[in-house]
Amino acid sequence: FDNSDDERQHGLTRYATNWWRHLPAFMFVAAVAMASFAVGVFVVRYDLPPYSTISDGLKTIRTVRDTTEAVDDGRFIGFSDVRLEDASENRIRSMGDDARSDSVLWYGGRFQFMDLCPEWGCLAVEFGADGEVAHVYPLRPDALEQAAADAATDEFPYELALTFSFARDVYPIGISRYPNGELLVVFHTEIGTSFPFGAGAARIDRDGYPVWFRQDYSHHWPQVEEDGSALTPGISVGSGPIPFPFKSADNPTELHCDTNEPYMDTVNIIDGDGRLVESINLMDALLDSPFAFVLQPRHSSCDRIHLNFIDRIGDDADGAWGMSPGDLVVSMRRPNAFAILDQESGGIKRLVRGSFFQQHAVQHLEGSRFLMFDNYGSGIVRGRSRLLMIDLADGQETTIFPNDDAPESVRGLSTAIYGKIDISPDRRRAMVVFTRKGVAVEVRLSDGEVLNVFRSLHDVSGLEQFSDERATQSALFHMFGLDYVHNERE
Repeated sequence: FDNSDDERQHGLTRYATNWWRHLPAFMFVAAVAMASFAVGVFVVRYDLPPYSTISDGLKTIRTVRDTTEAVDDGRFIGFSDVRLEDASENRIRSMGDDARSDSVLWYGGRFQFMDLCPEWGCLAVEFGADGEVAHVYPLRPDALEQAAADAATDEFPYELALTFSFARDVYPIGISRYPNGELLVVFHTEIGTSFPFGAGAARIDRDGYPVWFRQDYSHHWPQVEEDGSALTPGISVGSGPIPFPFKSADNPTELHCDTNEPYMDTVNIIDGDGRLVESINLMDALLDSPFAFVLQPRHSSCDRIHLNFIDRIGDDADGAWGMSPGDLVVSMRRPNAFAILDQESGGIKRLVRGSFFQQHAVQHLEGSRFLMFDNYGSGIVRGRSRLLMIDLADGQETTIFPNDDAPESVRGLSTAIYGKIDISPDRRRAMVVFTRKGVAVEVRLSDGEVLNVFRSLHDVSGLEQFSDERATQSALFHMFGLDYVHNERE
């Protein structure tokens, strides 16, 4: 082949002169490509065969690959700077002048607190006001798996990966204590192992055995109320796009979901026996409200609300603030907002937005004031996450933690996802849990002083899947919650 400039120029001239002879072929190829694209869009848009088969096959391949390569280490973060023999003494560190006066319930999980529950770890551990272990709830994955299988119904089908393992892929995220010391526990599944991700809720007795299991898509943190009922976030799985009244009810547009299976968050109330008492479709409540436009941003189009906490408005609320005693407050991560729901109708009375972003665990503190775990609203220097108080009476926002007086050891804490708070029985302190750091701080609300620091330190020296560092260093795990024990209810 002659690569001379003259030969190339001759070829280009000849092609330019005869280009029209190739036009029919070009048009045919372009038409086929456009038709194929249109068919592909139509198939994906309306979830027609073979889209579902191909999509499911690709998801299965990815999941099998990921789970095959993954190490079975629970919610392990890494090894800490604390020597193994010093782990139990360093889990709780007092920082302030105030002595502890409350027992606390520390959430656990797979391979956590192996020194107390040597088989699988502890589901939860109650520590007394003196910092000593008061009670342990062993994690019993086999009993939980059987209870979940017995509770399975066609109403709540799950898509499970071929490699799905209940013991390995299901973990406790939300725990709330019943007055008799039993626990309401909500479980999630590891990313990519199940659809939906909410694995259900169970009542666990003091020995760690399930009393009942609701395999019902429950997710995030439940809240047991004084009468023994519970507020539990849930979802239903939609199909196709969500009708959205963009201009008027007669001229709707649509909210699209890439998989055509959007999450429709629900506010569920269940009784102490696990029976559903009431369910409020939060998506419908938003679409029927003046605040529907918070659903418009296209990020996470299949999970537009991401409900993560439900709380009850206290008796000192005033209707002038857009809420009444007994109303519900719901924390919605995707719209960066929380809302007040009427306890009778389930309609949205007020929606609140501010300088907080992707917040979790919004709770009514007192009067017109609320507390939340704000994941991203703080500054870079102090750490992106913060304990934020907002007053609906005047819109004032106050960062309680971190502040300039925070100890160096807890400055810069942040967690991009998760994060939880719990308010003390006297409403003067709060536990602030930085889940992905494995650290919680107890702060005084009046001035943000750090009273205690809790680190999720554990002994995994007997587990060979961990590196050789396990023989000398304590392991740090995700911490999903650390709550005050409200003994006055008992």
